[in-house]
Parts: sequence; C-alpha cells; structure tokens
Amino acid sequence: MSSGQIFGIIVGVAFLILLLALLKRALAGPGALPYFSRAHLLSQGELAFYHALQRAVPEHVMICLKVRLADVINCSGEDWKQGFGGRISQKHLDFVIADAASTAILLAIELDDQTHKRSDRAARDDFLDRAMSAAKVPLLRVVAAPTYDARALGSIITRSLENRTQ
Repeated sequence: MSSGQIFGIIVGVAFLILLLALLKRALAGPGALPYFSRAHLLSQGELAFYHALQRAVPEHVMICLKVRLADVINCSGEDWKQGFGGRISQKHLDFVIADAASTAILLAIELDDQTHKRSDRAARDDFLDRAMSAAKVPLLRVVAAPTYDARALGSIITRSLENRTQ
C-alpha cells in the first residue's frame, strides 16, 4: 500500500468520524445547557438591608431589586453605538425605589460593601455616580453593615426623595 493510499484512508476515516459526530448531534437535539439556579436573588447582607428598606420606605413606593442600569438611564441611539450604551448595559443597581402607581424612578440605592474599596470598583462607582448625575437620577450610597436602623434609613430616603422634587 502506498503512502498516498494510507493518507486517503486516514482522511476518509477522519471524515467518517466527523460525519458520525455531526449526525449524532443532529439526531440528539439540543444538548444540556450549563446553567444552574443561584437559589437567592440577594446575598445575606443585601437581604438584611432589603428588610430594613421595606420598613423604611413610604407605602406609595415599590422596591425593585438588582435593576439593570440601562433600564434606569439611557442615551441616544448614536451615543449607544459609540459605546456609551455598552457601559450601562452590563451593570446593575442594587435597589431602585419607584412610584408604585406609575413606576416613575425616584431613587437608586447602592449598598457599598468591602469590595467597593478595590480600585476596579472605585472606577465603576465613579462612573456610576457621574452617569446617574448626568441623567439626573438621585443615587444614594449606603455603607453595608450587619444591621440597619429602618427609622434612620427612612429619614435618609425621605430627604433624598424631597431633594429630588426641589
């Protein structure tokens, strides 16, 4: 058998294996996806804050969790294409307070834990502060703690909401 024939047999076998693999995939349908449940929307620290926040906000508002930044602020289509949209589409706000009747955005809240001391987080926080200010959406930063005083938190939120209307 010549080396050309051996090469032809090897290529033929490789082609046959590839063809069988493709056929198997086509017949088997879509494969299993690699996703799994995170089990909880909030970390323990976020949950503690959320419970205090529920007691702190007025009845006419709703608390939204982990809201995509691009659902709170936006930019023109041209600015989106220039990259400004990408900077907001992959970020989330911890909490957004909205009017329960109209869903008007009243206030965004970021819970700042130890990770916010990292330089990459500081840069993200600076961008977020500037973007929210440019969009005229108030942003309240709260230092993460093991527990929260709902009454004090309510006072801070009330002042933030009052400042928004002035």
